[in-house]
Amino acid sequence: MFLDSGANKRKRRRSSRGRYRFDASVKRRSKKNSDGQVWYRLGAIMLLLLVIGGVSLALYAGFVYARDALFAHNDRFRIEQIEVDGGQIKTDVMIREYLEYEHINVGTNLFGFDIDEFEKLYLKRNPLVKTIQVTRVLPGKLKVAIQERDPLARIGQRGTLVTDSDGFVFRLSSKLHRLPPIIGCKDTKLAPGGYVRGRTLRAVEVMSVCDNPRVGVRVVGVDISKPDYLVVHVLTAYGIKLALLAWDDMDKGLAYSGDDLLKRLNELRRGIKQDRGVHNRYDVTYPDSVRAR
Repeated sequence: MFLDSGANKRKRRRSSRGRYRFDASVKRRSKKNSDGQVWYRLGAIMLLLLVIGGVSLALYAGFVYARDALFAHNDRFRIEQIEVDGGQIKTDVMIREYLEYEHINVGTNLFGFDIDEFEKLYLKRNPLVKTIQVTRVLPGKLKVAIQERDPLARIGQRGTLVTDSDGFVFRLSSKLHRLPPIIGCKDTKLAPGGYVRGRTLRAVEVMSVCDNPRVGVRVVGVDISKPDYLVVHVLTAYGIKLALLAWDDMDKGLAYSGDDLLKRLNELRRGIKQDRGVHNRYDVTYPDSVRAR
C-alpha cells in the first residue's frame, strides 16, 4: 500500500489554500467588472434617450418654423372673403362682430389662429349654439356655419328656462308661448348649461318622438307629477285629450325603450281615431291596448 508522507500532505494543503485565495480574488474582480458594465449600459441608454429627445425637439422646432414660414406668415393666405351662415338668434352680423372681437377679419392670415380652440371657446360663450364649423378654403376664404339649438319645450308654465331635444337647458326670452310646457318639474338644480333629468327627460323624449309629423301625435304639454306615468296633453281633431302614458323600461332612457314608446304612441293615435273623440282620457299604460275613460 502506498502512503503519503507528511511533507506531501503539507504541500497539498498549501496548494489548496492558494487555489481558494485565487478563486476568491477572481470572483471579486468579476463582480467589479459586472457592476461597471451595468453602469456603462445605463449611461449609454441615458445618452441615447437624450440624443433622441434632442433630435425630436429639433425636428418639432423645424416643423413649426416651416409651418409658420409656409402658412402662418405667408401673405398668400391672407383672408380676402368671410362667408357666414348664421341663425335666427345668432345672426350673420353678430357672428361677424364676434370674429372682429377675436381679431379675425379680412387681412388676417387663415392660419393665424387655432380653429379647434376658436370653436370650443365660441360654444362655451354661446350656449344657444349647438354646433359651429369653421373651414379654411385656400387660398383666402374663411367659412363659418352654426347650428342653433332648437327649443323643444319650456320647463314649467312660468319662467324662461327651455330645453331642446337633447335635454340641454338654456334661456329663451321670446316666443315662449309657442312651446309646450313640461308641468310638475321640481328640480331646483336646473340651470342654463345643464341637462334635464329623471321624469323631465322622459317628457323630453316623448316630445322629441312626437315632433316627427309621421308619428301623428301632436303634444301640447306633459305633466310629470304622477309617479307611475306621464299625463300627455294631445291636440286632436276633437280637441285636447289626455293620455296616461307609460312604456317598457321608460326609466332607462330612449335607447332602451324607443321602440315600445313608438308602439304605444301609434296605439294612442289609432285609439283616438277609432273613438272619434267620445272620451277625453285614454290609458296607454298597458301593453297592446288603449282604454278610453
